[in-house]
Amino acid sequence: MVYLTIRCDPLPGREDEFDRLLTQRSKEFWTGQPGVKSYRVYGDKLLGFPERTIMIEVEDFGTLQRILDADEHRPLRKEFMTHVARIESQILDAIV
Repeated sequence: MVYLTIRCDPLPGREDEFDRLLTQRSKEFWTGQPGVKSYRVYGDKLLGFPERTIMIEVEDFGTLQRILDADEHRPLRKEFMTHVARIESQILDAIV
């Protein structure tokens, strides 16, 4: 399994709109892709970065790359980027 982890801060005043994007359109897109095992969104209970963490579990790196390169992903990514002030991402591969 491969995990795409995205940590980000929503823009001030747009938190509700951003959460709707994450829990509706983004979730629908990712969970509808073959090879995606899970999609989770977490909110930080403490103050500070990051305020949201998205974890997407995918079968393998090839599947993840196919999804990220898909034409359907581009507008969703563009909209996502208009809602965040700061973002970090990682692709994690289990070693045990």
